[in-house]
Amino acid sequence: MTSPFRLLLLAPLAALALLLAPAASQAQTCRVTSISNFGTTTVDIVPNASASATGQISYNCSSRTPFTDVRLCTYIRVASSSQIGPNDYAFYQTRDTDSRLAWEMREQFNRRYARDGGGSVSTGGIKLYVVGGGTTTNINGTNTLTLTYLDRQQQDRVRPGTYTDTYQLITKYLFNSGNASCEAGLANPTSTITTSFTVTSIVPKNCQFENFQDIDFGSWGSVAAAQASSAGVRQFGNVGIRCTYQTPYSITIGDGQNVSGGTRRMRKGTDYLAYALFQPGCNIAWTTASPLAGTGTIVSAINNHQVCGQLATPLAVAPAAGTYTDLVVVTATF
Repeated sequence: MTSPFRLLLLAPLAALALLLAPAASQAQTCRVTSISNFGTTTVDIVPNASASATGQISYNCSSRTPFTDVRLCTYIRVASSSQIGPNDYAFYQTRDTDSRLAWEMREQFNRRYARDGGGSVSTGGIKLYVVGGGTTTNINGTNTLTLTYLDRQQQDRVRPGTYTDTYQLITKYLFNSGNASCEAGLANPTSTITTSFTVTSIVPKNCQFENFQDIDFGSWGSVAAAQASSAGVRQFGNVGIRCTYQTPYSITIGDGQNVSGGTRRMRKGTDYLAYALFQPGCNIAWTTASPLAGTGTIVSAINNHQVCGQLATPLAVAPAAGTYTDLVVVTATF
């Protein structure tokens, strides 16, 4: 009559052994308790306006036996090769296959987060330790994360629009880490945590003028200027423009301050010199009615457009000596 009782006692003991096995493997563990949403960041890349977003990641580390500290070292993992930035510390957000926006992340001590498997050692991370050199079985810590978009000289195909991508924070941790550092690489970590986060930004369509160069016809004798051929007094200026990638634009040049009968004129007191402005090649007039069309290139580069200036020569009367000037307004529409 005793055998059935022995069988009944063995069953719960076996179940108890099965329950204890996974608990033993979790003797020392860390987990992410929360990670902030970085929100939506406006990145006006053309004027090189600085743009960043700040968040936080919080950890809880616990052990069934007392410990003195935990070192947590974090990398960023991307889902595809298109998210790999221009270096091991930079990452791309993508709007489409031909649009990307580079950023990097730093933590509260201004150390950068590297790409997981990118060949660089991550310096992003924190050390949780017991104040006063004691021990504990449970500890919490928070790390501030700052996501910064790279300046325009480190960008390329940035189209206007909304960029949204998801990435992973890979956190390796080591209990009782002693002098182990993230910079040296965390050898034989206790375990690894994987946490996803999403980054969203909006790039507005934009263009701005840069690299203007005035037209200076130089010094001419009155008679020489009057007798010059129709292409004999010609000089060049420049209109530079930087735009978001592949943004169409048109540039017009106004008639100036002294226009008469549709002819631009430079002025000195009551005397005038007629001139004309042409698009690159000196064949097509450049006016408000005849714009120059273009398309934005990569945002790290400027589109330069030569302005061809030409005096209306030969002249019937030699001009009076002096300095002749005019001011024209250049307008970009995009």
